[in-house]
Amino acid sequence: MIDAAAPPTFSRRTVLVLLAMLAFAIFYLRWQGRVWWCQQGDWFPISFVVNSPHNSQHVFDAYSLSHMLHGLLFYGFFWLFRKRMSFQWRLIAATAVEIGWELLENSPIIINRYRTATMSLGYEGDSIINSFGDILSYLIGFWIAAKVGLKWSIAIFLIVDLAMLWWIRDNLVLNVLMLLWPIDAIRKWQAGG
Repeated sequence: MIDAAAPPTFSRRTVLVLLAMLAFAIFYLRWQGRVWWCQQGDWFPISFVVNSPHNSQHVFDAYSLSHMLHGLLFYGFFWLFRKRMSFQWRLIAATAVEIGWELLENSPIIINRYRTATMSLGYEGDSIINSFGDILSYLIGFWIAAKVGLKWSIAIFLIVDLAMLWWIRDNLVLNVLMLLWPIDAIRKWQAGG
């Protein structure tokens, strides 16, 4: 899965498209009422306390690792189209999916779903800077997958997802499961019960 044809630098057009998508996301999130940064007055860029008002409000949090895993997954999916799409267009397509998820994740329907179906009872949505950090984390995952190939991407995915399960009682697999098909026993376990 290593992308030997991946260029070491990006074309100006690719960078402009990525920046335009990011600007659109920031504009949309602000229009939706998202705050710029944590309203608790803490300007530290990282917050790893999941069950706190700081979660999803700083540049990076525990869930940044899940977004890094998105990058691994999206790279693998779009790698299947490598004969039809250049590396740069696969990056743009995957980034569009990630940004689309960020916008959907911060919509009232998903925020309410998180509150009712997952351990995130007080979830208010991401701050704009956290959404930016999530997109950056995805890009890091995409870059890692492009560099290390399929076997290492699978190993990294499993290690990170299992580490998150041990660390915060949540991970990408459980997050998707609980959004689509909530299981009360898992929610109770996640809450520490």
